[in-house]
Amino acid sequence: MKKINLLLILLFKVFLLLHYNSISAQDTISISIDKAEELFLKKNLFLLAAQCNVDKQNALVIQSKAYPNPVFSANFNMYDPENDIYFHTDKTGQKDFMFEQLIILGGKRKASIDIAKTNKELAEAEFTDILRNLKFQLNKSFYNIYQYQNNVRKFNQQLLLLDTLINAYEIQAAKGNISLKDVIRLKSVYLKINNERAEGIQLLNEENKNIQLLIQEQGIIVPIVNNETVESYTKLFSLDEIETNALSKRPDLLMNNKMIQMAELNYKLQKRTNIPDAVFNVSTDQRGGAFKNQINAGISLPLPLWNYNRGNIKAAKSDVNYNGFMLEERKKEIKAEVLEAYQNMERSIKEYKKSKQLYNANFEMVFKSVNENFAKNNISIIEFVDFIEAYNDALKELERIKSQISINAAQINYVSGTKLY
Repeated sequence: MKKINLLLILLFKVFLLLHYNSISAQDTISISIDKAEELFLKKNLFLLAAQCNVDKQNALVIQSKAYPNPVFSANFNMYDPENDIYFHTDKTGQKDFMFEQLIILGGKRKASIDIAKTNKELAEAEFTDILRNLKFQLNKSFYNIYQYQNNVRKFNQQLLLLDTLINAYEIQAAKGNISLKDVIRLKSVYLKINNERAEGIQLLNEENKNIQLLIQEQGIIVPIVNNETVESYTKLFSLDEIETNALSKRPDLLMNNKMIQMAELNYKLQKRTNIPDAVFNVSTDQRGGAFKNQINAGISLPLPLWNYNRGNIKAAKSDVNYNGFMLEERKKEIKAEVLEAYQNMERSIKEYKKSKQLYNANFEMVFKSVNENFAKNNISIIEFVDFIEAYNDALKELERIKSQISINAAQINYVSGTKLY
């Protein structure tokens, strides 16, 4: 048994020095959250597509300012039956020309330009909202990966230790030196930890896939998180400050405001549609009029006798009311989101500060002491296994708390529409 004890002590020392290295270096991308956001802004295809829509709306603003082109028309004699002449267009023949220009009246052109500008502002708000949502997803995936990788690394260390213990105990059980139930107990713990490891790897792979799509990089993402960054999340902003930022800077709320503006502009445009547009024309006629080579001028106006555009006006007014109600509903939803995020952040800060008090140097000292005492047969296999399970649960909880406070900080930025953290 002394040989086994010496082997166990050596294994525990190696165990404390092991580092998670189950993925090859050439397949990994070590990255900080700031670098991840930088790659995300440069490469994300959703953002690039949304930017195309902004560019499109900018082009439509330019187009809305363009005035209708004039119309030029010309008529030539094709056949003169009196003189039996084809294309009789000389001094004794006939030809006429006309120049027409549509004049938009009633402020409809200005209203159309305003609608195009508001559409551009709406596209910009949509772009910002897409950016906000994807950036929050990036932060969630980043810190979840950080948590899952740390958990899997600890699982690997514990499984390596347990595998060695099981092999050693099976040999001793076969010799009758120890009870077979101790071997079964170790195998049970091994299977439990291995199951948790498998679940962690599945979650890790899912989040890695998400972040790869967001930053358009292939390979295993290895987050770089320093303690200073996590410590900066312990500051709790006031609920009023977060809510004020949200109601003034949230792009989705701005989108609701722009929808109201669009509805109001469309309502004005529909009312002005009743004002007819005029068509002015200037023409010259060689011999077809009352006089030779006469010059004419004219104007044409549609008469609004049967169609007063009442249906479109009424529909546009209803659209204004609808968007007004939706804006008020959105404000209530945002206030509820802010309160939830604030409460989550407040709880996470308390959990994080408490975990720092609990997890100190004594924590590792006890772990080392238990290992050494088990190797010296000073504690039983049951006590050792129970401690390993409790220690494992504690480490997982600590990683969850660190990850959760980081994600909740990102959620505060998300609901406020401002980078507070």
